[in-house]
Amino acid sequence: MTDAQDIKEPRHWINGEFVAGSGTDAIDVFDPATGQRVAEVVSATDTEVDAAVDAAAGAFEEWSELSMARRVQIVHRMRDNLVAGGEQLARTISLDQGKTLDEARGEVMRAGEYIETALAAPMLVHSQSAHVAGPIEARNVREPLGVCVAITPLNFPVMNPCMFASWALVTGNTLVLKPSEQDPMATTALFELFADAGLPAGVLNLVHGNAEVSKRLVGHEQVAAVSCITSSPTAKAIHERATQLGKRVQANGGAKNPIVVAADADLDLAAEGIVSSAYGMAGQRCLAGTRVITVGDIHEQLVDRVASLSDKVILGAGRDAGTTMGPVISAVSRDRLIGFIDAAEESGATIVRDGRQAAPQTPSATAGGYFVGPTVITGLSHTHPAECQETFGPVIAVHRTDSNDEALALANDTEFGNASTIYTRSGSTGRWFERQSRAGNIGVNTFPAPPANFVMGGLGTSFYGETHVTGDAPMRFYTEEKLVVSRW
Repeated sequence: MTDAQDIKEPRHWINGEFVAGSGTDAIDVFDPATGQRVAEVVSATDTEVDAAVDAAAGAFEEWSELSMARRVQIVHRMRDNLVAGGEQLARTISLDQGKTLDEARGEVMRAGEYIETALAAPMLVHSQSAHVAGPIEARNVREPLGVCVAITPLNFPVMNPCMFASWALVTGNTLVLKPSEQDPMATTALFELFADAGLPAGVLNLVHGNAEVSKRLVGHEQVAAVSCITSSPTAKAIHERATQLGKRVQANGGAKNPIVVAADADLDLAAEGIVSSAYGMAGQRCLAGTRVITVGDIHEQLVDRVASLSDKVILGAGRDAGTTMGPVISAVSRDRLIGFIDAAEESGATIVRDGRQAAPQTPSATAGGYFVGPTVITGLSHTHPAECQETFGPVIAVHRTDSNDEALALANDTEFGNASTIYTRSGSTGRWFERQSRAGNIGVNTFPAPPANFVMGGLGTSFYGETHVTGDAPMRFYTEEKLVVSRW
């Protein structure tokens, strides 16, 4: 059963007020665990998008003139409200997105950590100055850009908005955020918590909708910068459009992350890491490792271990106790994943564990939910279309190689470059892999999830732009550096 308290009717937040939206383009919102419609979001009209940008532009001067210390105080209250409402927010995430309650609680915790990192901005913003000659001095100062836009994905409807909003606001910018239309209730619930933090009207705005809303935001003449996390083709298109218009942009794309298991690896540790990486959040995260590459004679042993752990996964509604993997976000995602598995089987690959007909095992889930069970495939060519594309679901393909060099070449043979992992007992092998792997986030015997205070990388088609997200990189992205030379 769905708790009515978890259903937050998706609404826009424009100029300090929640509005339902006046358009006629309505988007149904479904509970992924049952397939039942639970809400409706009315896509923002062009007029409402423009109103949100106008509100942000109108609030910019006063907000940017506040001291950073004062802005930090307000963003700190946003963090406090997030923590205070964390449990209910996690329940909404689980209903809206499908992830387990523990995963949703972890997302809320990580969201708080990203805000906390932004609160350190005053330690990073000091001007640099120097005496040039005689009465002449030079100094660098940082100033905010203006109105910024963030377009966030379906897999982290709370964490990603917090990641972008906290840094944009602390550095003196105003922000319009457009979340995924597939799970808009969690982001609405987050903004309800933020609404009581003392933000001046217009500083932070929320508009819901489809790709047309994103396009209008990216092309708006009053928008100075765009941040997004999306698929690689969309990230590339946003980057090209925004840069063509002279905007600053950071566009995070998709991934197809390899995990190399060397011949000397701890196979139990490797199998546990693979299953956690590939099946966590039902595989719907950009760091998930779904291309497993074994070295030498360990192939069958590793496949057996991964298959055995796959059998222990409890598929069900994320909100139910005992569930260890929830559904994928939509019927479209489920059908796409089943199509990947079908194509692999048709090519002659072996389906060691088949998630196509998997049934949920917990009381709140139904057969109408969007479930794909843990899937393990061997014998699939690494050039097969099903293996070259981002899976974004709980499907693992295991490849056999004869040497570390061959494994590395296979790992690097991808257009993406988000994450790459190796399991080995050898420090020199780990160091070699770290240096030779073409990915922005490297794991050695562990999942390469970046701490909030470290910059998250991304190479190839996994990232378009010059300045990455997280760590202290947002300070550079959200501010313009100005040189002042003075003579007194």
